[in-house]
Amino acid sequence: MKLPPDWDKPSEENKDLCEKFIYETFDYSGTLPYRLFVPDSSDKVPLVLYLHGADAYGNDNELQLTMHDIGTVFARDDWQKQHPCFVCAPQCDVGSRWSNLITQNKVCALIKSLRKKYSNIDDKRIYIYGYSAGGVGCFEILKYHPGIFAAAVPICGATGWENIRELTKTPIWMIHAADDMVVKATYKTDGFSAHLGSRDIYDELKDIHTDLHYTEYKTGEMKERYGINPHCSWVPAGQDNEVKEWMFSKPKI
Repeated sequence: MKLPPDWDKPSEENKDLCEKFIYETFDYSGTLPYRLFVPDSSDKVPLVLYLHGADAYGNDNELQLTMHDIGTVFARDDWQKQHPCFVCAPQCDVGSRWSNLITQNKVCALIKSLRKKYSNIDDKRIYIYGYSAGGVGCFEILKYHPGIFAAAVPICGATGWENIRELTKTPIWMIHAADDMVVKATYKTDGFSAHLGSRDIYDELKDIHTDLHYTEYKTGEMKERYGINPHCSWVPAGQDNEVKEWMFSKPKI
């Protein structure tokens, strides 16, 4: 995947954070590589599932964490001191998609396997977040596996109309940049579209969803404030403690 010159790049600190994740593979209708952060805690703690974007597709079990800082934010020492948690980062292979039902089933089976292996995972506090293709994956997994996750943060994601109301079953906080041209915040400007960006989803569900939130960064904000492509809204999203605290405050009812 050829990336534009203003694409977000990882920090030096991210290298050290990546080393805190162990290498694992999960066999379920094929092999799924994943990285896992195991907290230094015996208490019942949350599990966070992180889905990377299309720029990290592969099978090296590296890119999903090394491409950007967003995959390691919950492994930072400052966060772990306040909110110890597991972080699971699977890697989607080239030619597949998180939105593929077989891949979704594989990911959800992995979560079930981790719950059995680690008895201190709090079943009521399993969260999902992801960016771009991973944001799409968040929406699709919530549609077809709504009973697993206590809350979700899809970043610069999108979805279709099918089973859209299933998203009302999970607390969601969406994040997008208004001028994102890779995955648009809205697809309604030209009339009916099969696609729904974050703004479209919010408009469709805000009156019937009891816990739906949406942050939209203004046109030009990504370039002016961060010097990055408007699609890279995962950068400020990863720094937004309000959103992260909100997610971690949600137990599954």
